Amino acid sequence: MKFAEFKQKVKKNPLFGGDVAELFAANPQVLRNQLLRWKKRGLIVSLRRGLYALSREERGTVLSRELIAATLYQPSYISLETALSYYKMIPEKVVAVTSVTTRKTKTFENEAGLFSYRRLKTSAYFGFRQARDEAGFPYFIAEPEKALLDHLYLNLSAIGRDPAKYCRDSLRLQNRSRLNKRKLLKYAARFGFKKLLQAAEAL
Repeated sequence: MKFAEFKQKVKKNPLFGGDVAELFAANPQVLRNQLLRWKKRGLIVSLRRGLYALSREERGTVLSRELIAATLYQPSYISLETALSYYKMIPEKVVAVTSVTTRKTKTFENEAGLFSYRRLKTSAYFGFRQARDEAGFPYFIAEPEKALLDHLYLNLSAIGRDPAKYCRDSLRLQNRSRLNKRKLLKYAARFGFKKLLQAAEAL
């Protein structure tokens, strides 16, 4: 298969793996070998084992880190510092894309940057919505209340006895008017963790 033919067929699929063989009615192993050859030539890049994208020169468009985060490790949704920064609730620009998952905690690093996934128990996996990147591709991101609760839950040992002080001095939480206090407390109760509910009540 020629690369030009492959490129034409996958241009609407910015991220692809061995399953792309279905588009070509090709032998999956043959296509995987071809992908490795194209990778060595710099025509495609590997984002993790078995997941690729056209190289920057070949795709000609920006590949959003939100879409990459949503695809690298599933199920997951963007949360924690990245979501709080998205909602302008913390002043810092976040370097890594932070997400939560029901799978084990994991970190990936590739040409697009650093992608961090923290594990949440299945019963706490809620409170997110679908958004779209600049190219119109979908990804999931936590609601403001859930992004804050996810962060607090995963950092309870650092919060101490004064969650309001932690949010003010360490997290530097701002634009609190974006939070729906009723939803914040409702979501906190769903975690089934008394200390988290107390932290939410103190904000």
